[in-house]
Amino acid sequence: MNFPYEKEFRTYCKQKKKLADSTISLAAKSITTFWNYYAANVGPDANVNDVRAGDIRNFLDSLETKLNFKSNTVNKYLSHIKMYFVFLSEYGYIITYPLLTMRGNKFDRKQKYIINWMPYLPDLIKVEDIHPETIKMMAAIAAGFKPKEIIVLKTNDLLKHIDNDEVKEYIKVHTNYEKSNNPYIFARKNGEPYASDFNINQRIAPDRKIIGMPLTTHKLRMSFVYSILSNHQLSDNDILKTLRITLKSLTYYRKNMTLYVETEDFTLSK
Repeated sequence: MNFPYEKEFRTYCKQKKKLADSTISLAAKSITTFWNYYAANVGPDANVNDVRAGDIRNFLDSLETKLNFKSNTVNKYLSHIKMYFVFLSEYGYIITYPLLTMRGNKFDRKQKYIINWMPYLPDLIKVEDIHPETIKMMAAIAAGFKPKEIIVLKTNDLLKHIDNDEVKEYIKVHTNYEKSNNPYIFARKNGEPYASDFNINQRIAPDRKIIGMPLTTHKLRMSFVYSILSNHQLSDNDILKTLRITLKSLTYYRKNMTLYVETEDFTLSK
């Protein structure tokens, strides 16, 4: 298999899209090239559910700048990648479709991230009408947990990574201990964890207006990553330990931060 769900994708192209075998093979080649690029940069944690528009932008940019591909060739790659992600979204293999804002290879190369929000958690718990799930998610991201870990994260495992007593108490007060003395931080009514972060992201999304930044597990994780990278007092070893990533991933994120990312320090609205 050259990329996730390749067999299913080929069947989809053949049976639903009614594409010729040569067209399917050409699309598969484009997607394989993208997936190899993405997996090589992200490392063993590469997951098709985590691919975002920025990753695809970076790939297309590499085709233009490193391989000197013309715009129409780059657009063919993008067309194939779009078809693949439409398939993944339509059949429920991914939760979030990452390509809604992309039109051809004309796109804003700078993605904006709000950084250094972590010290404000003690202030955020005092904000009226903020959802407890938002605080829990931000606390988990600030503690260094990755999105896929947060879905199955237990309350006690989170609390031992939090230094602020007020934040700890807030999480305890807003946790249901009826089903367990160590429940999942995000649990369904029966006490079991969610299968994905879709429901969690739906719950915390309204607080974007309160906090002034995108609120999804992936966006928060990336804002945390760029917060750590922006701290020039940290050594490479400190960063690798904090983010729990490979050196290759660190190089990838640093390149993104230099070429494709715009950052702005968090401020708490009054």
